[in-house]
Amino acid sequence: MTNLIKRKRRIKNLKIFSAFLISFILSLINFACSEENKNVKDFSQIAPKSLRKDSLNIFEEKNIDSIKIKLYQRIDYLSIDSVVEVSKSLLPDRFHPIKKFKEILYFGKDSLQFNEWVYKDTNNLKQALYNLMDCFESPCVSFKMYESKHVSKSNFIILCSEKTMILIKSSIEIKLSEWLIFLEKEKGYKSFELIISQSKHGKTKWFSSKYTNLTPKTK
Repeated sequence: MTNLIKRKRRIKNLKIFSAFLISFILSLINFACSEENKNVKDFSQIAPKSLRKDSLNIFEEKNIDSIKIKLYQRIDYLSIDSVVEVSKSLLPDRFHPIKKFKEILYFGKDSLQFNEWVYKDTNNLKQALYNLMDCFESPCVSFKMYESKHVSKSNFIILCSEKTMILIKSSIEIKLSEWLIFLEKEKGYKSFELIISQSKHGKTKWFSSKYTNLTPKTK
């Protein structure tokens, strides 16, 4: 009789312990799930700022884009559809520009690269220019000052003032006179000490400019 009572007590204790163990395990699972949920960010947190409902950046980006389009549409021979900023690092970025603008202008099936670097002094500008001339394309193609040479399969223009370098590059024709008018009216550049111009089927030509008047440069 005594053994039977002891056996019943053991079974009861085992049931209590099992219930406690199951309860404890469920609590652990619950806790783990709640911690995991805390680590999962809301879509509004991981989405780009321009997609957040509580942000005005989406409108700011559209306004910036439309302003840029209107700006570049002042170049008569281009019909700009959109303007995209470029974040990719380019060789002139290495020489510590204090300002830089790197953009791609799209129109129809074509595009044009517009890059502008402003440096703190002439030395930085010269370093950037000479390094660009030393490795212009990929793979590197180099050319010397005042050299007449086919450098690129694209049309390009490099314009240098005292502290600024502008690089314009495209598969379509780049009308230098139109750009000089645009750069004077919209960006205040009245002259350039050095202009390097090359059509995609031609060789480099060298100029200086005052307003839209070009003066050939040689050694």
